[in-house]
Amino acid sequence: MKLFDNFYNMKVGIVDLTQLSSEVIPLDEQIVAEKIGGAAVNEDLFKQYEDDTPLIIGVGPLTGSFAPASCLAVATFLSPRFGGLCHVPLMLRAGPEMKFSGIDFLVIKGAASSPRILHIDKGAIRILSAEHLIGVDIPEALQTLKKEMTHPRSILLTGPAADNGAPGASVSTGFNGSLDKAGLAFLMASKNLKGVIFNGTDGLPFAEGNLKHNETIERNLSADEGHKNDGFPSMLDKIGIEENLKGIIRKAKWRNMACYHCPSPCMSSVKFKWLDPRKNSRIEDNLFLSDHLGFLALAKKRGKDVFPLSESCHRFGLDPVAVAEKLPESGSLLESLNAIEEMSVTPGKSEPHHIGEVPREMHKLFGDAIPPILPDELWKERVWLSMILGVCPIFLIRFPQISEFDLYKFLTKNEDDLNILKERIRFILEN
Repeated sequence: MKLFDNFYNMKVGIVDLTQLSSEVIPLDEQIVAEKIGGAAVNEDLFKQYEDDTPLIIGVGPLTGSFAPASCLAVATFLSPRFGGLCHVPLMLRAGPEMKFSGIDFLVIKGAASSPRILHIDKGAIRILSAEHLIGVDIPEALQTLKKEMTHPRSILLTGPAADNGAPGASVSTGFNGSLDKAGLAFLMASKNLKGVIFNGTDGLPFAEGNLKHNETIERNLSADEGHKNDGFPSMLDKIGIEENLKGIIRKAKWRNMACYHCPSPCMSSVKFKWLDPRKNSRIEDNLFLSDHLGFLALAKKRGKDVFPLSESCHRFGLDPVAVAEKLPESGSLLESLNAIEEMSVTPGKSEPHHIGEVPREMHKLFGDAIPPILPDELWKERVWLSMILGVCPIFLIRFPQISEFDLYKFLTKNEDDLNILKERIRFILEN
């Protein structure tokens, strides 16, 4: 059963940071046939290279396709925060750009003797020096990389918090933060890996009929009475947000933002005005928001200061939930901003923190950042499905009316193949 001819490059990049070497090898067809893709294939690759404490980044068959919200790449690693194997979703354009850069899975093993950054373009991997980026805040580092590189399309980057071994360090996708709450940035710092750049310039010839199938799904979704296209705030409503915080949110100007090929954005760019106590001046800022649980944690702790505090977390590469746990409930904005900067330079042990009502083991497995807005088993099933196929997990838990077969039909229309695909994914989910 060859379902994936149009959906993979069938290539795996292997990087040895200790030796500063890289190679690109064929993706084993048997692994893909059995594990399908994404987190499931990542786990298989992790076991192959387990002695090297690898970081695996992989995509699913639907990543970068015409399927709705087909944005996903997955980072799989032994979490320094939780002590077990963990899968962190990487959204926006990270997955498509990875696939379009010419590889489907990336195995990063060993540790470099000095800071490095990986650049992947047209199926080739370069291991570059990143010493000049150490201690530099994320916006400045991004500007430097954009000057040095030719049109970098997607950049996964750690900030000063990871450089200094701060326990709340979090990877950022560009200057947009991420859902890394499992210590991915902490692990990357231990490998002296500053970041990964995907320079995706090509697409893949996806199967005929996929675009029409996606249009059908989107029409059905738009006709659903429960469908809202309200960006980041609509997701906060689903999680549960207090009335006093809704008032703070309404004062800002929101612009909905979507991941790759998503018909119903759950992210937003927000324009807000605030009095910067460091400059003693009133300014207008823009902030991209994708971390719903992180935003709520900061908002509950510091109310109207949530926007500048979120921007500060992004700047230094810190997880807002970890920051919210340490910030005092009272005090000035200046004191809080100074506290965040201090957190970013203070080394320590990466400690777990508790979110939501989903059983800990389940939530840990998927990085502790995907909002628990469905009953436990359905939540787990939908998130696993997204992590395997390469579709945004937040999109799938928001719209459970989109069935697994709606997604499988992007891969095949053959009834026998559909049933085989269902059985194999069910086996992965149950084991």
